[in-house]
Amino acid sequence: MEKITKPFWETKRLDELTFEEWEALCDGCGLCCLHRLQGEEEDAPVVTTRVACRCYNLQDGGCSDYPNRFSLVPECTQLTLERAAEFDWLPQTCAYRLRHHNLPLPPWHPLISGTRESVRAHGIYALNPVLETEEIDLEEYILDDAAPNTF
Repeated sequence: MEKITKPFWETKRLDELTFEEWEALCDGCGLCCLHRLQGEEEDAPVVTTRVACRCYNLQDGGCSDYPNRFSLVPECTQLTLERAAEFDWLPQTCAYRLRHHNLPLPPWHPLISGTRESVRAHGIYALNPVLETEEIDLEEYILDDAAPNTF
C-alpha cells in the first residue's frame, strides 16, 4: 500500500518551516502592501487604507520587486515567525494568520489550487488601490471592514 504524505503546511508548525516553505505560504494577494493606521492609544484598532506601497504592482497585485523590497522600502513590514502573533490586522484569509491559529488553507490558495491566478479569481486582492505618494492623506482612504476577504 502506498503511503500518502501530507503537504508541509498541514504537518509543520510555522516554526518548523524552511525559508522556502515560509515564502510559499504567501498567496501573493498584496493586502499586506496596503498602508495601515492606528490611533495613539495602545489598544486602538488598526485600520487599513486602500493606499498601497509605492512598489505595489497595480496590474498584477503584490510587490513589484519582492526580493529587494526591504532595501527599496525600509519600512516594509517583514512578516516573521517571531512577529506572526502581533499581525492580527492581516486579512482573515492570510495563510500566515491561518496557520498561526492552526487553521487550514482555503481551497483557492496557490499551494492547493496549483496556480497563483486562483487568488485574484476568488477576489482576494486590494480593490482599487492607490499608489502611495507624498501628497496622499491616508485618513481619506480608510476602508470599511465590511468586506471580509477583500480590502
